[in-house]
Amino acid sequence: MKESKVKNQKLLVIIVLVGFFLFSANQVLAICEGPIVPCGGENQSPCQFCHIFVLIVNIINFIFTCITPIVGGLMLILGGLYMLISGTSPESFSKAKAVVTAAIIGISIIFLAWVFMNTLLTYMDIKTWTGLGNWWDFTTKCPIR
Repeated sequence: MKESKVKNQKLLVIIVLVGFFLFSANQVLAICEGPIVPCGGENQSPCQFCHIFVLIVNIINFIFTCITPIVGGLMLILGGLYMLISGTSPESFSKAKAVVTAAIIGISIIFLAWVFMNTLLTYMDIKTWTGLGNWWDFTTKCPIR
C-alpha cells in the first residue's frame, strides 16, 4: 500500500513538472515567427534564386530557436527527474546519467554543426559568390514581399 502511494506521488510530481515546462515552452516559441518558406505563397513574390538561401537560413533558425531549446531542455529535465526518483538504485541512476549525457552531447552536436557550416560557407566565400552578404543574413538583401 505504501509503495503504491509513493509511486502515485512520484507520478504526480512528474506530471506537474512536465506540464509546467510544456506550458512554459510558449516563451521559447514566441521567437518562432513567420513562414519557413519565404516565397511563392499567396500575397508573396515569386521565388528567385536567393530564396533558396533564405529557406536554408529559415530552417537553421527554426532548429536553433524552436526545436533545440525545447527538446534539449526537456531531455535535461527528464534526466534530472530520473536522477531524483532513482533513489539508491545504481542502475536507475546510471540510466538517468545516460539521458543527461545524451542530451548534452546532442545539443553540442547541433551547435557545433552551426560552427562547421559557418566555417565552410565563409571559406567558400559565399558572401561574394551570391552577392547577398553574410549567409545568415540573406533576408535583408533578398526581396521577400
